Amino acid sequence: MIGMQNLPQFKNPKNVRMRASVLLEPFGHGGPAVLIDTSPDFRRQALQFFPQKNPRLDAILITHTHADHIHGLDDIRPFNFYQKQTLPLYAEPHYLEQIEIKFSYIFMPTQEGGGKPKLGLHPVEKEAFFLTECADPLLHKIKITPLPLIHGGISCMGYRLRNIAYLTDCSYISDETIAKMKGLDLLILDCLRPKPHTTHLHVDLALDYARRIGAKKTVFTHMSHELEYETFKKSLPRGMVPAFDGMKFRFE
Repeated sequence: MIGMQNLPQFKNPKNVRMRASVLLEPFGHGGPAVLIDTSPDFRRQALQFFPQKNPRLDAILITHTHADHIHGLDDIRPFNFYQKQTLPLYAEPHYLEQIEIKFSYIFMPTQEGGGKPKLGLHPVEKEAFFLTECADPLLHKIKITPLPLIHGGISCMGYRLRNIAYLTDCSYISDETIAKMKGLDLLILDCLRPKPHTTHLHVDLALDYARRIGAKKTVFTHMSHELEYETFKKSLPRGMVPAFDGMKFRFE
């Protein structure tokens, strides 16, 4: 079998993409960490991109419950073991219900075997909230602003932490949500493919929203392989770039 990396369009490693998620470290690399979405690639992402010394995870924000965004949830177990903590998980109430169904064994009093994730479920509404359920008191003063989105026929939640916003899996962003993103240093925004799509932003629409939001830097994520990295990068306006696995940003 020919591996994807051997096909011409995948010679550039930036065209071989894992499922989308992002790790936020409000107090610098190696400090308390907030993860948005637990993709099916989470184990590999954690091994490859988390700090090699004392990796940690302190909270999880869920955008929605499609498989490519939550099916790595079981792999948070090592953080429970090493940190001896239950991890708070935040999502819209109906998505918390779906998580309890999809991962019912986590919440049932069954034998643990190799262990089960230890999660505390916390509902996200439209109002901003603080991470007061985290074990590390440093995170108690971190404000999270929910950013409601439309993903085809369902809801999806984006999040703002300080001057960074993460918006994946959306086809429409309301004026009300855009108003919550003024003064961003970094916007990470859905951009699936060149042609229009029923549940995701395509290139032209993503560019339009990026201009309206006006972040200092915009990074496009959740890209299909119809978007070749270097070609797409060269086509973008100044201050806008495609994402790649392991991409890092540091802000004062």
